[in-house]
Amino acid sequence: GSRGGDQRRGIGGKERERGRGRQKGREMASVVRTQTYAVGAEVEAKAKGWKQFYKGRVTAFDEASGTYSVEFEDGDKQTGIKGFNVRAAAKKETFTAPDGKTFDTKQAFRKYMSETFYSFRDQSGQTLIKKEGDIAGQTFSICNLQSCEVQILDHSDQVLVDGITDCTVIIGPSSESVFVRKAKNCKFFIACKQFRSRDCENCLVSLYSKTEPVVETSTGMRFFPYSASYPNQTAHFAIAKLQPEHNHWCNVFDFNKGDASIPEPHWELVPEAEGWPLWTTGEEAENPVPATARAHVVPKEQGFAIGTEQTEAQRVFDQQEEDQHQQVHQEAGSTTCASWPGQASATIAPPAPPAPAVEEADPATAADDSTSERPVEAQPAATAAAAASPKAQNLSAKSEPATTITAEAEQVSQLADGVNAIATE
Repeated sequence: GSRGGDQRRGIGGKERERGRGRQKGREMASVVRTQTYAVGAEVEAKAKGWKQFYKGRVTAFDEASGTYSVEFEDGDKQTGIKGFNVRAAAKKETFTAPDGKTFDTKQAFRKYMSETFYSFRDQSGQTLIKKEGDIAGQTFSICNLQSCEVQILDHSDQVLVDGITDCTVIIGPSSESVFVRKAKNCKFFIACKQFRSRDCENCLVSLYSKTEPVVETSTGMRFFPYSASYPNQTAHFAIAKLQPEHNHWCNVFDFNKGDASIPEPHWELVPEAEGWPLWTTGEEAENPVPATARAHVVPKEQGFAIGTEQTEAQRVFDQQEEDQHQQVHQEAGSTTCASWPGQASATIAPPAPPAPAVEEADPATAADDSTSERPVEAQPAATAAAAASPKAQNLSAKSEPATTITAEAEQVSQLADGVNAIATE
């Protein structure tokens, strides 16, 4: 009797569970039926057998079954879509330009903004101005201008200047690079993190540059310190993270030095006695860059005095490379050194001191300058090979006072010949 009672109670328990499940199902169905989207509402729906939701519009709702009919964007029509497979469509994102024009995609919006608000192009004989707040750290381009004056009186990101002639261009602090290409007979006033020029001809550049300026395949480029002033420029320097006292305007690097196919001079510094032109908006204008500001550089990246011509700068660089080459072999303990490829070995003389930089900044800034973003010339193969060679290291280890025995001296001589052979290769 006990066992039969337990069985009856078990059957009754299962029936009660089934009853609660059916009631819960009815309650859920009732809830779904009340979640009605109005006819015409924009929704996302998933028909039976679909793996994802698609955008569409409600065309009908069946209260008896709690299902929807939906017409999708591609024209497909589906009926009997259960309520839990219909949801409100994501709010459509739009992008609005300052002139009120709207766009459905970010790509179209950005293209319109770049062409309309963040560039000057295809103009002649015009004065083109961007005031404070007009750019506010965006990229900017200046293209295909003739006899125009361009004033960028705001801070910006990267700036591209391309294909301009007989123009005056003022570019306030750029937190990145200013790249000037195919400019001819132009005058620039530029403050930037990095200045690069390519295929330019006869341009005057008043420059602030956080790193060494670069010229490439250009001729007649003349540089002097940044001398443009306009209201609130000091704040723009701070936003662009440029230090006014740290100016590399005179530490020019030429990618094509010694290339006779490009008319000389490729670049030169304008002597102060010749006069450094100023540019200003007038009242309340400011320029935080001292005319005397010079960035300290390590000897390999040495700056030059005002008025230094390229031929003199080239001579100094060549002398420094020769001195460094000799120093490597002297420290290796050899009495002779491998000279530059194509030259005979020569007795090492004490290296001449490198030509000093005209101006030296505070030593606290020297570490920062040594890591500046300057393109580095490759070391001569002879120098690198001799410095890295195990033979050269052995030679240093075996260097002895003048009283060494003849056999050891002969061994040193043989090792030195090995160094010469590596260098000439």
